[in-house]
Amino acid sequence: MAGVRAGIARSHRRRRYASAGLAAFTLLAVSGTAVLVARPEQPASRPADNLAANAQTGPVPPQECRLSLGWLPEGLVEPSRICGPTAQSVLYPMYDGPYLSVSIDQSGWQGPRNTRGWEPVTVNGEAGYLVTRATRTFVKFPLPSGRWVSVEYGVGMPGARATAGLEATARRIAEHISETPTESLNAPFAPTYLPPGQRLANLRRDGDGASVTYQDGSGRIIGATSTSTTEDGVIGEFLEFDDGAGYRISWTSNPPGDYLPLKQGERIADIQGRPAHRFNEDGIVVVDGFHGGQLTVSTRYPVSLHRKLPKPANPTPELVRIAEGVRWLG
Repeated sequence: MAGVRAGIARSHRRRRYASAGLAAFTLLAVSGTAVLVARPEQPASRPADNLAANAQTGPVPPQECRLSLGWLPEGLVEPSRICGPTAQSVLYPMYDGPYLSVSIDQSGWQGPRNTRGWEPVTVNGEAGYLVTRATRTFVKFPLPSGRWVSVEYGVGMPGARATAGLEATARRIAEHISETPTESLNAPFAPTYLPPGQRLANLRRDGDGASVTYQDGSGRIIGATSTSTTEDGVIGEFLEFDDGAGYRISWTSNPPGDYLPLKQGERIADIQGRPAHRFNEDGIVVVDGFHGGQLTVSTRYPVSLHRKLPKPANPTPELVRIAEGVRWLG
């Protein structure tokens, strides 16, 4: 479960960065579902979306979080939240204890088609699905709005010793989820340049920093392409979304070199008077010592199962231009 590992511990964050600039199949922790970032065959067929019409530079508008958890078990640590037009999710990562991942779909997904191995479950009068393994339980169900919720609660990685009571706890968490607004997230930085067509997708905050994602796709679901199976035997689906090409601007307050070892990157010219490196075949640019932390700009390419897409041009000049234009707000 790459999605779980990416949020487990600081020592594992290197793996998340190693794939941040790649267009690849990503297994979501919250649903046992794989996601394909894609572009439909014809622009005219792209689904409607709720992203702003134009690229947004300057201060990032506050992003309202509309995922409320009315009950939580003990032992969870400080969470990270992602809020915005394409995401409403929260992750309590695994630090020698239980973890919890919850998301409310914003893409128009109508629930799983392949439910083999899942049990029917009723949550607040709505029909959903549940599956339990030795170290975790998944629950999927719709809210009154019609948006589907995905819950994963667990203790330990798949293959670890079994934990009793996971299903009862996951059910209770699910029963207390709503779309009541809880807070608004703000970014401590502002981009002054974005490539044409890029629009705000979502904003992420945790105790270490923030990241803002932009994309030129609608963020809406295109369809389910095939099934997938997790390492502990949970059957899900590959889902294809129209996210298109995108960029992520991140800042972390971790000590320099802790979040992404600079010695693994290629030194490039200073950005805003600070040391800069590029990683992952030019898909990531990192500026060290940016207001006491690291500024990272990464790109995401669209991929498709239906046709071969042209190889993108070298993204480094665009990443450098974005990084040069990031202004600190505090």
